[in-house]
Amino acid sequence: MNPSGTTYRDIVEYIEKKAAEGEWSAGRKLPTQREMAAAFGVNRSTVIHALDVLKERGIIESKTGSGTYVSDYDASTLSKRFVNWTDFSKYSLHPTNHDIVRKINKLELDDSIIQLGKGELHEELFPKRLFDESLCSLETTYHHYGYDDGTGDYRYRKAVSSYLKDRGIASSPDTILPVSGALQALQLITLGLLQMGATVYTPQISYVHSLHVFRTSGMQLKSIPFKKQRLDTEYLRDDLSKNKGSSMLYVNPTFQNPVTTTLDDQSRKELVELSRDYQMPVIEDDIFRDLWIDQEPQPPIASFDHNGHTLFIGSFSKTMAPTLRVGWMTGPADVMEKLSDLRMQLDYGTSYLPQLAMYDFLETGKYDEHLNTLRKKLRDRRDTLAQLLETYIADAATWEIPEGGM
Repeated sequence: MNPSGTTYRDIVEYIEKKAAEGEWSAGRKLPTQREMAAAFGVNRSTVIHALDVLKERGIIESKTGSGTYVSDYDASTLSKRFVNWTDFSKYSLHPTNHDIVRKINKLELDDSIIQLGKGELHEELFPKRLFDESLCSLETTYHHYGYDDGTGDYRYRKAVSSYLKDRGIASSPDTILPVSGALQALQLITLGLLQMGATVYTPQISYVHSLHVFRTSGMQLKSIPFKKQRLDTEYLRDDLSKNKGSSMLYVNPTFQNPVTTTLDDQSRKELVELSRDYQMPVIEDDIFRDLWIDQEPQPPIASFDHNGHTLFIGSFSKTMAPTLRVGWMTGPADVMEKLSDLRMQLDYGTSYLPQLAMYDFLETGKYDEHLNTLRKKLRDRRDTLAQLLETYIADAATWEIPEGGM
């Protein structure tokens, strides 16, 4: 018996319709038999029967050792050919993710799995009540309905400037560019500043999605040994002395994703010296800084840099809610002007609504109030997890207790 009531004919009709209407283009890989059986609530034998029928009709084809794909023939007539979008886009400027990254992205949407990879607060930790008040403020603050010059709302930039000043970074509102998250900042830097084939140095372990931005843009990635709180700056210096091409350093120095390590003061100062000696720009991705639990972390690398070599990136996605999609980047004025111009070419800039909501949240002190509450809750959760680990797997694993971050 089939409890779902689905027959092989239903599966045939479903896939045939997807192909006939062009929603599933030629060359699209079908889910595995096991995945389809689970999706339709049937036995694999029912799926296999349906696939056999579709193959006979020329709608799908199997490739040994690879899987089953939509064929490049119309379901209604074998003489009419489809555009094979898979082949068409195979050598596009921006290729698709690696299979393992695409699998990770898919698993991130599975509510049955505790997500440790993407760095997202649990929904219970979002400041819903406080932020609702800032959303209500839009009634009186939002009055701009046309396009702007891509630089974003001045009030938001001014609020971020004050926020950065409290963290040791002197950036005027004119040198702050709103972005929809740190990844967009990396994309702008890659498109607007880096040369094709440039070397991007990164710590040995880095956030997978940030690396993908550089890799798909034709950059050469080189990893730097990274142990405990120290980056092997001697290794970096030696490699820079041999590297005659364009290069840049990407680093997530505070509560680094995925290992939550924080670079010590010495490493930070050495990176500033290397940047000065070899004219190597530094991208400082500091999106986890505000999530300290035990004590406030070391000052940002940008606070030591008085030569304008550091591009500083931040975001409220990690401390507030990812759906806000609002952050910032700051650096020398001429660089920000160039990247603002690039924003105009791409999408006319970040939406004003989240900027103004965050402006109110910062200006009224709600953000600091939220952080104080959030840190206490994160400490409780961290300590509970550490206790559970000690109780149940102390004889099978070792771990370090993080001082902040995700």
